[in-house]
Amino acid sequence: MNARLFQDALVADMKELFKNRLYKTPGGETAPVSVFAQNLPKRKSEDDEDPFPYIIVRLAEGDIENQTAAHKINVILLVGIFDDDLANQGHRQVLEMLELIQLRFEETPLLAKYYTINDPFEWALQDEESYPYFFGAAKMNFNLPAPRRNWSDLV
Repeated sequence: MNARLFQDALVADMKELFKNRLYKTPGGETAPVSVFAQNLPKRKSEDDEDPFPYIIVRLAEGDIENQTAAHKINVILLVGIFDDDLANQGHRQVLEMLELIQLRFEETPLLAKYYTINDPFEWALQDEESYPYFFGAAKMNFNLPAPRRNWSDLV
């Protein structure tokens, strides 16, 4: 197992988790959450609509202590929501999304049969005002199966 396959699995998992939930877009429609690996796509022109709502699955860092230890990966999920309601409470939708992600991994700490989440699940909301855009993040740690040495090549 490797970090790229893990990221692909987590992107697919987030798409599945949010597939039936619709959120406002800057264009006045509602749409399911778009999920991106590592970064938002570049806009082709200034006229392109911002890609809200979204989740970015960003691999932050990883390590392997030794050849038989599990590969540890820290991942940050970045959430972006558009909410132009004058009540200015879009952070509540961000919290709902973060809570759904937390609940998903509390109920089933296994991802794609191979990857296991470790405690803690950490989350944060942005500090600065950015109405009508609202942001949050979740930080999680996962173990990937340890690579195994191919002993047949050594004999």
